Amino acid sequence: MNRILAALFLIAGLMLASACTMDSGDNSAEGSLMVNADIRLPSEISKNKEETLSVAVTQGEDAVDDASGVEFEIWKAESKEDSEMIKAVHKGKGIYEIKKTFSEDGIYFVQTHVTARDMHVMPKKEFTVGEVSKEKAEKAKEPEETKNAEEDHSHH
Repeated sequence: MNRILAALFLIAGLMLASACTMDSGDNSAEGSLMVNADIRLPSEISKNKEETLSVAVTQGEDAVDDASGVEFEIWKAESKEDSEMIKAVHKGKGIYEIKKTFSEDGIYFVQTHVTARDMHVMPKKEFTVGEVSKEKAEKAKEPEETKNAEEDHSHH
């Protein structure tokens, strides 16, 4: 009986040791760092003018030039259901960009969908196109917040 228990402990110990060895191989610098996507927008975006929107994709200190997919989702405040998906072009050094012309003044949102190195990140940023009054800016924000609050309560 003692030999069987000793054998089982030996096998369990070997399995545990091999699992730890495999895990340490997966924790290389590249494998353990999150992919980061930093959305970069012009300081001022004008109506009816082609603008360049970009995202810098990094992992640790390294630029990610091998992303399997980078798309920009853009929508006007209060109109998420009318969002537009635009595939980004890789420009080098981890920079992916699109060109976009906005035909209406207003508050907009951009969310990048970045798939790279077995990770998916989706940062979101708000921005203004053209001239928007403070009242319009506040009104545009309120439904988003109200909608999110309603969605949170509906899941309970």
